[in-house]
Amino acid sequence: MTKADIIQIFTKQLEEKISVMKSALADSEESASGEETKSEGKYDTRAVEASYLAQAQDEQILLAEEGLRSFRRFDPPSYTASDEIGPGALVETDENGEICFYLLAPAGGGLITDFLGCELTVITPHSQLYQELIGKKIGSTLEHPPLIVTGLE
Repeated sequence: MTKADIIQIFTKQLEEKISVMKSALADSEESASGEETKSEGKYDTRAVEASYLAQAQDEQILLAEEGLRSFRRFDPPSYTASDEIGPGALVETDENGEICFYLLAPAGGGLITDFLGCELTVITPHSQLYQELIGKKIGSTLEHPPLIVTGLE
């Protein structure tokens, strides 16, 4: 599986996530304006609360869609075993005897898929781990979390 294949998997995951979010937004908008939340008195705030929820969900969808656009434009460079870790790197680590992979990407933080029988997680520049991995090389160790960099692509 290549980085391009991995990016396609994560792009699909982001698309599915946005679809679910849009469905939830439609439900919230219905709740905000439907008969179920019709005010029963001056202290009944169900419609207002549903409206706030819908607004927050709409903002989350906009952020997710921007992340999806970033991921679609994402063209990570290739790295060799002697390079320093940088944006777009696929990093293999040993975390207390468990092999884990990380893709340093501009968006999609927290997305996970199976890669070579191990867990592959997307991390973004907002992540402490991303920041700590940048500039490291194969053989480098981190204390928090305790891991050893064992591969780079």
